[in-house]
Amino acid sequence: MQWKKLLSKQRIGKEKSDYIDHDRSEFQRDFDRIIFSSAFRRLQDKTQVFPLSKSDYVRTRLTHSLETSSVGRSLGNMVGSRLVAKYDDLDIISSEPGTVVATACLAHDIGNPPFGHSGEDVIRDWFQTSEIGMKLCSMVDESRRNDFIWFEGNAQGLRNILALQRPYSRGGMQLTCATLAAFTKYPYVSGHIKKKKKFGIFDSEAEIYAEVAGYLGLTQLEDKKWARHPFAYLVEAADDICYHVIDIEDGHRLNLISFEELRSIFLDILDNKQDIIARVDRIPGTKEQVEYLRACTINALVTSSCDVFFDHEDKILDGKFNSSLTEGIGKAREFSRLKEIAIEKVYNSTEVIETEAAAYEVLWKILDFLGSIVVELHTKGKLGAKCKKSMKLLPELYAPKIEGDDFRNPQEVYKNTQKIVDYVSGMTDTFAVRTFNKISGISLLRR
Repeated sequence: MQWKKLLSKQRIGKEKSDYIDHDRSEFQRDFDRIIFSSAFRRLQDKTQVFPLSKSDYVRTRLTHSLETSSVGRSLGNMVGSRLVAKYDDLDIISSEPGTVVATACLAHDIGNPPFGHSGEDVIRDWFQTSEIGMKLCSMVDESRRNDFIWFEGNAQGLRNILALQRPYSRGGMQLTCATLAAFTKYPYVSGHIKKKKKFGIFDSEAEIYAEVAGYLGLTQLEDKKWARHPFAYLVEAADDICYHVIDIEDGHRLNLISFEELRSIFLDILDNKQDIIARVDRIPGTKEQVEYLRACTINALVTSSCDVFFDHEDKILDGKFNSSLTEGIGKAREFSRLKEIAIEKVYNSTEVIETEAAAYEVLWKILDFLGSIVVELHTKGKLGAKCKKSMKLLPELYAPKIEGDDFRNPQEVYKNTQKIVDYVSGMTDTFAVRTFNKISGISLLRR
C-alpha cells in the first residue's frame, strides 16, 4: 500500500469534491460532521463501564470518545511529523494524519448499543437463543446470519456513518475514504469471523466499503476482506490506552482501587520513575496526583506506540502486521496488567454486574417486542391489530416494510431485521429503560 493513496481526500458517495476552503481541510470537515451528528450526541447517555451510574464523575461513551480523540490526535500528529520528514513527495501537512486519527477516534464507538459491551452480548444472545431471534435468522440467507448472531458495534458504527446518518445521501455522511478506513478496525464482513471474534463490516455495507478500499489501494486479502489502513492501528492504540488507563482512574474514584495500587501500576509503565515520584509528592491532593500520573502514563504510551508503528511500517503497508501497537511496546506486560486489574476490580464490581443483569432484561424485552413485528410481517404478509399498534411506536426510518407479495424474500427479511437492530443499538441507556417501562406497562402504573 502507498501513502499517497492512503491519504486520499476522496469523499465516498461523491465523484468529486467541489469544496474549497483554505481555512478548513477536508479532514477537518469530517471531524465536524461527526461531532454534530445525532449518533455522536447520543453517546452522552451510553455506558462506558458503569451503566446508569449515580456518580457524575465517571465517563460515558461521549467523554471516552472525546478523550480517545485527543489521544489519537497526539499520536497521529507524532506519526504525521515523522511521515513528512521521511517522505519528500507526500502532499500533506504534518497535522493532517492527526486530524484523520482524531476523527476516527471520535466516531469509534458511534455504533455501540446501550449498556456498553453487555448490550452487544444481549443482541447476540437474543438472535442465538430466543425463539423470535432464531426464527428471524432462519429466514435470512445463511451468508448474512453472522451479522446478527455475532452482532458487532464496530460494524454498526460503519453502518451509522454510511447509511443511517443522512440516509438520503449515497454514502450517508460522505466522509473521506481515509477517515472511513482509519475508522474500520476490522475491514472484513462477518462471514470471515470465527467464534467470538470481531468484524467491522455488515454485508449491507460491503459493496460501498469495496469502493473505499479501491480509492485507497487497500490490499484485498480475500473476498470482502481487506488489509487495515495503517491509521486504524493508531485508532486502536488510542482506544486501548484510554480504556486501560482511564478505567483504572474511574475505578479509583469509585473506591474500587486504592491510590497506592493505582500509583504503583502507573509508575511501572514509566521509565523516569524517580523524577515523577518527586513531582507527584509536591502536588497537593490525591485527585491531582492521580491526574498527573495518568497524564504521564498516557504520554509514555503514545510515544512508545509511535515508535512501534515505524518499527513495523513495512509490514503494516504490506498488510502483514497482525497485532496491536501496544502489544509491541517495551512495557507491554505492565500495560496488560492494567487490563487485568480493571477486569478483576472494576468490570466485575457489584455495581456493574447488577446493572448489566438488569440491562439484559430491558433489551431482551424490547427485542422480543420489535422482533415479533418482523416475524409476523414476513410469515403472514400483514400485521395483526397488536403489531400495527406496536409499529406506531417506531420512527419511519426504523419501521419494517414490505412491498406487494415479497414478504418471504430473505433479502427483505434481512433489511427489516436490520431496522430493528438499528433502532435498538441507537438507543441511549435512559431511552431503553423508558421504552421497556412503556411496553411492559410499568409506566402506566406510575401515572
